Amino acid sequence: MGKKKKKRSRDDWQPPPKSAEQQFLDEEVQRFRAAWHQPPVPQRRLILAVFVAALATCVAFLVFLLPAQSLVNDLRSRGVTTTAEVTASPKNKYGEAGNITVRFSGPGGEVETVLADWGGKRPEGLLAGGRVSVTYDPSEPTRVLTTEWVESPPAMTLPMLVTLILTPLFAVGAILLSIRRRKLLRAREQTAAA
Repeated sequence: MGKKKKKRSRDDWQPPPKSAEQQFLDEEVQRFRAAWHQPPVPQRRLILAVFVAALATCVAFLVFLLPAQSLVNDLRSRGVTTTAEVTASPKNKYGEAGNITVRFSGPGGEVETVLADWGGKRPEGLLAGGRVSVTYDPSEPTRVLTTEWVESPPAMTLPMLVTLILTPLFAVGAILLSIRRRKLLRAREQTAAA
């Protein structure tokens, strides 16, 4: 009599043991897949570019604010108020007041010059041929601003507001990119060590 063979079911089947070479290849494939799915690390030059953009917008804000404040302070302390005739009142490409030219009697005769801007903005509503009260610097009559803006300059202009908003956004972006880079590099080091 012969031995009865035990029937194997499909659930009992096990693959044969893998060779060392096959195990090595499987591990490499897993490492490759893990590396493939890792998010890209922010590059240093990107972080530097965002940080430089933050500095540039901060400097732009100061360029709009400081000369305007200096002009207003100078005209308040030693400015001379007079009435000027608006000789030209063009619009810029955005439809706002452009380089408004005024003519008035200065200390050395008649002066024709462009109104200074305040924070990248010029006064609206001045028409050619009209009259406006201006304050000028007697030592340099080309430094002139409307008397209304000398007494009460605008609190904020659009160029100032844009740079004021962009500066912290770029700064926070640079900081967050730096933190993300550091975390991803640490995670990769830990993965490589394991």
